[in-house]
Amino acid sequence: MMTATTPLLYAAIGILLLVGGRKFFWFFVGAIGFITGFTLAGHFLGTDSLIMSLSVGVIVGVIGVVIALFLQGFAIFVAGFLAGSYIAYTIVTSFGLVSQEMFWITYIGGGIVGAVLLFLLFDWALILLSSVAGGFIVTESFTLAATLETVIAIALALLGIFIQAKILLKERQH
Repeated sequence: MMTATTPLLYAAIGILLLVGGRKFFWFFVGAIGFITGFTLAGHFLGTDSLIMSLSVGVIVGVIGVVIALFLQGFAIFVAGFLAGSYIAYTIVTSFGLVSQEMFWITYIGGGIVGAVLLFLLFDWALILLSSVAGGFIVTESFTLAATLETVIAIALALLGIFIQAKILLKERQH
């Protein structure tokens, strides 16, 4: 559910994930929690209320930040699952596949892949997941054709991967 009041928020979150998702793990977990809560509020609550969706998003985001700060091992699994789910869901819906069955298969399958990747390859998977999620979140803040949205999201993700990888490699040199 994208309304006129949320595009700037989505764009800001997406840009921060593109350039700082690995560096600020707690923000990555909180942002993915917020986006997930905001997006899924309509599915679980059956409402189109912006206030309700924002409230659910903020609550899930805050829970994500708390988990990231105090239970990092668990947060890695949760963040990987939510990011993988969000990315898979966004890709599938960009192709017009939006049935309830496809939603749950995509959501759970993408979540498992994201959790395993983040657990096994923390820094590089975090760069990949935060960049791809950030790219899609930024493009969702604009009204674009599905194909153009996907192309721009991929380009932004590649830019985010490049920026974050450069920062990581520079940190490892010191």
